[in-house]
Amino acid sequence: METARRRWLRCGAFGGVLAMSLVTTPSDLTAKQVLTWAVPPFAPAFITDQSTLTGYAADTQNWFAQHLPDYDHQVLKVPLARLLAEMRNTADGIRCSSTLIPTPDRREYIAFAKTVLLHLPISVVIRATDFDRFKPFLNENGHILLWRLLANADLDAAVRVERAYGGLVDSHLERYRKSDRVIEVADDTKLLKLLALKRIDWTLYFPSEAEYYRRQFTPDQRIMTLPIEGNTNLLEATIGCGNTPQGRAAIARINAIIDANPTMPWTDFYADWLNEQDRNWFRDAREDFIRAGIY
Repeated sequence: METARRRWLRCGAFGGVLAMSLVTTPSDLTAKQVLTWAVPPFAPAFITDQSTLTGYAADTQNWFAQHLPDYDHQVLKVPLARLLAEMRNTADGIRCSSTLIPTPDRREYIAFAKTVLLHLPISVVIRATDFDRFKPFLNENGHILLWRLLANADLDAAVRVERAYGGLVDSHLERYRKSDRVIEVADDTKLLKLLALKRIDWTLYFPSEAEYYRRQFTPDQRIMTLPIEGNTNLLEATIGCGNTPQGRAAIARINAIIDANPTMPWTDFYADWLNEQDRNWFRDAREDFIRAGIY
């Protein structure tokens, strides 16, 4: 008679035990496939400076892992360049990541799922008490005219040195990036501190970034996010796995989970990292996305 043994299913990506089962069948002798999640240090998607991995992408990853119980889930914390290299690794199990944006180059070696993550775009961030000062730069929809704001000599800004903010924003920013009215700093965490100290009047962040840094470094500061005209569409990211038979099979499983959950409940993890104003913006945009049938 086979002796029952206790088996723990661990997932390093999520900092603890997912499940425990007492198994007595011979099928237990067959090892599960290992699915390794490659995790970059992108807060607040992944907050990697603690013993337990947290952040909205970590929570999303956990949600999907719990719906894929026939894999053993592990985590590999790596910078982005190493993450993409891991996607090319076809000799050491299944490699996946939950924050990838599909591009033609990446599709050559990564199999992508349907859209998983939705993000609010880069926006102008100001002190909430200064809103009246920015009204002259808003269009009829309440979106900031970035080109007009940059041309104004009375409102100073700061951006991170060498950061790309996207085609439209960078095209407006290029003319003024080296001017006296735009400060360049080496660390994104410093931008909200400069705003709190009134050294600057506005900066650029993803809304989830702004709220994360506010909670971390200036919790008493009230900030406001202003969508940028022409740059208000949701950004899409998804889960990608190495383009191998095993990776494509995992993506097929993930797509089936997505199809079975059309309300995208895992995106609530992202919404929790937004302030109330941006959370309402996100939820409305998510509903439009789902109704449009893009998803």
